[in-house]
Amino acid sequence: MDIWQKAEKEIILHDKKLNIVESCVDRHAQATPNKPALIFQSEKGNKKTMSYKELEKKTNKFANLLKELKLKQNSRVFIFLPKCEEIYTSFLGTIKHGSIAIPLFEAFESEGLELRLSRGDANVVVTNKELAKRMKKMDHRKVIVIDSDEYKKQIENCSEEFKPVLKDKKETAFMIFTSSTAGTPIAGVEISHYALVQQHSTAQLVLDLKENDKYWCTAHPGWVTGTVYGIIAPLSIGCTNYIYEGHFDSKKWIQFIKENKISVIYTAPTALRMLKGEINKEDLSTVRNICSVGEALTDTVFNFYKKLGIEINDTYWQSETGAMMIANWPALKKKPGSMGKPLPGIKAKIREGTISFEPPWPGMMTGIYRHENLYKSYFKNKLFTTNDLATIDKQGYFFFTGRKDDMIKTSGERVSPIEIESILMRHKAVKEVAVIGIPDQVKGQIIKAFIVLQKSFSPSDKLKEELSMFVKKNYAGHAYPKEVQFMESLPKTNSGKIIRMKLRQDHK
Repeated sequence: MDIWQKAEKEIILHDKKLNIVESCVDRHAQATPNKPALIFQSEKGNKKTMSYKELEKKTNKFANLLKELKLKQNSRVFIFLPKCEEIYTSFLGTIKHGSIAIPLFEAFESEGLELRLSRGDANVVVTNKELAKRMKKMDHRKVIVIDSDEYKKQIENCSEEFKPVLKDKKETAFMIFTSSTAGTPIAGVEISHYALVQQHSTAQLVLDLKENDKYWCTAHPGWVTGTVYGIIAPLSIGCTNYIYEGHFDSKKWIQFIKENKISVIYTAPTALRMLKGEINKEDLSTVRNICSVGEALTDTVFNFYKKLGIEINDTYWQSETGAMMIANWPALKKKPGSMGKPLPGIKAKIREGTISFEPPWPGMMTGIYRHENLYKSYFKNKLFTTNDLATIDKQGYFFFTGRKDDMIKTSGERVSPIEIESILMRHKAVKEVAVIGIPDQVKGQIIKAFIVLQKSFSPSDKLKEELSMFVKKNYAGHAYPKEVQFMESLPKTNSGKIIRMKLRQDHK
């Protein structure tokens, strides 16, 4: 029995059809009704616990609300909220209803929000009073405002009984809007109910999640990591999922880990870097596994946490793959700087420097909404192609070198920003760094580094020169920062991932 067959046996409850919410919530509500499913903690430290039985009832209520609104199955329900209880109950309740859930990150302003709502043909938008102000058009859309008196009355009157709508395995459960691939428009990636098989199995193998774990995924559910490994996968395991509702703050994050005795963490390398100056071995005494995602995990960060007793398991995947594809996992010997090996059942290759996979696999996107040609463009010579670049060593370990759209071409040579950032992180003055290419009439592009300094260092022209020469000496004579800009902070997503695109836009 392979890893996916094992997962199917555990979570698919019917012969030919399924509903992921029945497998992730209702199944546990019957077996362990009083067990905490979700524990929310505000920035001020206030907590709210929701058991699996309570989660079943709340998702039933939301599914019934959609039914009372005369919403047809397969309608598209956008969820535009900060981290809160209603993200989880509306996301799961929508899928239980037989419709398609589409979570969005709360930071989108009017233009970005409207672009996604229109391209996704939104039937319903779930939001709050404050975020609703960013919506330009209400035509043909039902708007559910969770902090309105109307909603509170409606949801209170809804029945707590609802039978999940069973779907064909390849029917869409949720969509993730992404523009991460070079040159592609913002579009909705469709992920099926059957993707749960791979999401569940990778949660077992890589996250090493057990039913008694106290798990924390730091990503907002509007990003694919927060959707798949912040909602679906941990609930499929039946563990307790912790949600910190505030933004990044190193002291508060460390306190959150200690106070709640978190055992497994999934986060971005940037967040791990930002914790370096504050965290110690005692703070991580209850943590047995940390996994990272979203950008390269440098050997500097890996080695720091190894000294604290934890070898970080870096992972690689995309919205379009639906689940982890290449990863380190607890039983795999680690190579600092490597994102690991292809997971069982995954056949990965490097083609023309680009990470490629042999289709199909359970989590693979089933389409891109209203973009059939774009969907087809991912498949070349019987391979699914990403726009991510990597190398592979003789032992089969993959090393991420960057995205095609992040690569810098200077004096005719391609330079990976990841490699330069990794060198700069070794300098004692550097706390955080992001590297981009900026236009240059002679060289095409030159390298610019944005650096946040350690508290004990002050900005100066002398330090700029020292940092440039540090890269020149330790990396390459042609590929070092010609410009260095000191920053108070770097632009990041809510989950801690650096947004290089914002730096490029601001430079223009």
